[in-house]
Amino acid sequence: MRRRDLAVAVSLASLSIALGAVFGLGGLGVIPASSLRGLAGSVLESTFNPWSPSLTAYSLNAVAAVMWDYRALDTILETAVLFAAIAGTATLFRGIREPPSFKLRGLTLVVKASTRAVIPLLIVAGISLAVHGHLSPGGGFQGGALLAVAPALVVTVFSVGAIYVAGIRARTLLKARYLALLLIVLTSIAIPVAAAVLGARGYVLQNMGKADAPLSMPAWFFNTPLAGSVFVFNLLELIAVSIGLTYCLLLMSARMEDIRDSLAGDSVYE
Repeated sequence: MRRRDLAVAVSLASLSIALGAVFGLGGLGVIPASSLRGLAGSVLESTFNPWSPSLTAYSLNAVAAVMWDYRALDTILETAVLFAAIAGTATLFRGIREPPSFKLRGLTLVVKASTRAVIPLLIVAGISLAVHGHLSPGGGFQGGALLAVAPALVVTVFSVGAIYVAGIRARTLLKARYLALLLIVLTSIAIPVAAAVLGARGYVLQNMGKADAPLSMPAWFFNTPLAGSVFVFNLLELIAVSIGLTYCLLLMSARMEDIRDSLAGDSVYE
């Protein structure tokens, strides 16, 4: 066993030295690059460019503009992959119902008190990442992942029963996630549907107006850039990701004996 550990350590050290040599000698080119590629320069020029309204996304965060405007279809497909993963988890844990009673044991009072102070900060930070995702680094997925840490802390420190006592149910979370995904789809087709009603032209996932498709999502909130659908998608992604991860957390927090009872035909959670 010691020889095996030594071999692993030597291998990792050798790999680190080799990678360091490759980077140091410029084997992968100049990092960071000395100049922007044409595509990157074009994106940075048009991300927030009020003087070119048919090309800009009105987003100060170039990453958010790329994610939810310039290549929004790819991001929606990534959201669909996450949805499929959550659906697979729900299938594996199907038939497990909420237990009739809970034992709220949890950790020590000191840990519980500090957790109560941290959870509001996590919630505010997660929502802020999504709301300001078009203005500063962040976004709906990052905010949703951070927001899901709050229920994970509750389960770890107070036990999973605290989630159910708070009135949160796995089935309700799943329905809310379906609603968020439906709203993402409706936002994607809002412009072409409105254009069809008005007799104009519009495109699926269109954000700002184009030369041949003048309809546009709201670009400003008073004097603050709103970035249209980028802002809306970030909010909906926040809801979908945080709820989806929390749903999986509740399912995977089921007790082993309850899972065995479910597999045997006696449903315990739901």
